[in-house]
Amino acid sequence: MESDQGKLFIGGISWETDEDMLKDYFSSYGDVVQTAVMRDKTTGRPRGFGFVVFSDPSVLDSVLREKHTIDGRLVLTFSPPPLPLLLHVLSPCDFSD
Repeated sequence: MESDQGKLFIGGISWETDEDMLKDYFSSYGDVVQTAVMRDKTTGRPRGFGFVVFSDPSVLDSVLREKHTIDGRLVLTFSPPPLPLLLHVLSPCDFSD
């Protein structure tokens, strides 16, 4: 998932939710080119969030206006900030003069 264009963050998903379920759900909004459920590197268990990438980034507007329930759970959706901005915000601050 190199590009942030058309990328949607989905938080609070069930541990049973997989990539195919995300694709099936969000395909009603537009062409889904990639899905990912983030997993713990050690255990392989889902971490409760994932990403969907749409081929058309303008689809995000309609997706973000609605509430979404997947596998019986109300999930959080938002468009992640661009990586350079995120890195700037998370970088340590130097308060020395």
